[in-house]
Amino acid sequence: MIAFKTAAILLLAAFAAARPSEDWEPEGHSHSEHTKPYHVTVVKKIGVPVPHPVAVSVPQYVKVPIPQPYPVHVTVEQPIHVPVYKVVPQIVEKPVPYTVEKPVPYEVEKPYPVEVEKKVEVPIPKPYPVHVPVYKHVYHHKGGHKH
Repeated sequence: MIAFKTAAILLLAAFAAARPSEDWEPEGHSHSEHTKPYHVTVVKKIGVPVPHPVAVSVPQYVKVPIPQPYPVHVTVEQPIHVPVYKVVPQIVEKPVPYTVEKPVPYEVEKPYPVEVEKKVEVPIPKPYPVHVPVYKHVYHHKGGHKH
């Protein structure tokens, strides 16, 4: 912001200097330039710490209303009886298993002896002759092997 103000002042000064002055003389006359000092503010930054507000935790208390007895139209016995239900495990006797013989209404077949023949004749087909053509211009065997 300070730099903006400084630039605006300098621009205004330059504009004023460029404008012809009131005692302007036409060409051919001698003239003299007048200068006057202009004060420009210079701001210097110094590293001084600026104190900032520090957040401090403030305990927030929440008010919880405590229930208080109040008069009602019905009489309530004090103290109030609350039934307590307790599960008591009961022991259940398991019956012991035992075998029962029951008569069967049908006859059960007994195993009977079975004869097994170990030698069984299996017919094997005999080989039969097959015609193989032999060509005379093809050598079926190589010549003698000489070492």
